[in-house]
Amino acid sequence: MILKVVFIFLGVVCAVGLGRLVGGLTDVDVNEEGVQNALNFAISQHNLKTEDPFLRVKTGVVGVKKQIVSGIKYVITVNMTKTNCMKDGTPEMPYQCTFSVWSRPWLSDMQLLEPRDC
Repeated sequence: MILKVVFIFLGVVCAVGLGRLVGGLTDVDVNEEGVQNALNFAISQHNLKTEDPFLRVKTGVVGVKKQIVSGIKYVITVNMTKTNCMKDGTPEMPYQCTFSVWSRPWLSDMQLLEPRDC
C-alpha cells in the first residue's frame, strides 16, 4: 500500500513538472542561442512574406517563451519598425509582432508557424 502511494505521488510530481505544466510554455532568456537563431529566422521570413518594398527590423524584444514539443517551439514578441531603406536606416512606423517558430536543430529544420500576430 505504501509503495502504491509513493508511485502515485511520484507520478503526480512528474506530471506537473515540479510546479510547471509539462509541455507548457516557459520563459526563456533572449540571449539563448536557439532564441537568437529563431528570431533571426522569423524576421527574415517576415520580410520575405510582406509585399511592402521596405525592410522591417527589430527594435527590441518584449518577451520569449519556449515549449518542448517534437522539437522546440519559440514564441517571441518583438517590437518592429519599417525602414525607409536608406543607408542611415531611419526607422518609421513602429509596430509589434509575435512570432511562433518551430525548431528541430537535429534535422537543421526551422519553420515559421502561422498565423503570426503582426
